[in-house]
Amino acid sequence: MNRRTRSKRHTEILADKWNQIEWMALPSKFKGMFTALPKLHRRALMVIVPVTLILVMMPEPKTSTEVKLAKPTDQRVSVPINTRGLSEQNSTSSNTSNITLSSETSSNGQWIEYTVKAGDTLANVFRANQLSMTDLNALAKIEGIDKPLSQIKQGQLVRFKRDEQGRLDILQLERSSDSVMFFRLSNGGFGRSK
Repeated sequence: MNRRTRSKRHTEILADKWNQIEWMALPSKFKGMFTALPKLHRRALMVIVPVTLILVMMPEPKTSTEVKLAKPTDQRVSVPINTRGLSEQNSTSSNTSNITLSSETSSNGQWIEYTVKAGDTLANVFRANQLSMTDLNALAKIEGIDKPLSQIKQGQLVRFKRDEQGRLDILQLERSSDSVMFFRLSNGGFGRSK
């Protein structure tokens, strides 16, 4: 029969090593190492070691430094905005002061009102007023969960302003209790006021 001999377990090896340590000789070894140090180092160690042990063993003070994070709310906050269109704001560049308005853009800076008729969609309103469908798509992306653009009704008032290039600058949808305003940002996109 072929029998294998069992190798020593890890715990048995550790126990053997533990028993081989000369415990009585250790203090004299440390004492010899300590006395071999210069006098200044020995004094420094005599101060540093106890202070370090005290600091390690000392319990931490129990302070209430918990920072309570504000929970985000889904409430809308009213923000004051400038309702003047970009075309109404004074431009400091010299080339804009020399531009003459053509008859097509003579309505710049003035509100144009449109009352929604039965069966009208906002796309119909944009087409009837020669407004860009690209602008309508950009507005739809920021419409919000209350869907004011998708839920226009007969008799509702839609007001808008054009900028100097004839593009949509501000769009305001009047509702029974309030109004929603969309406005062109300086980067060309749109923002919503409410």
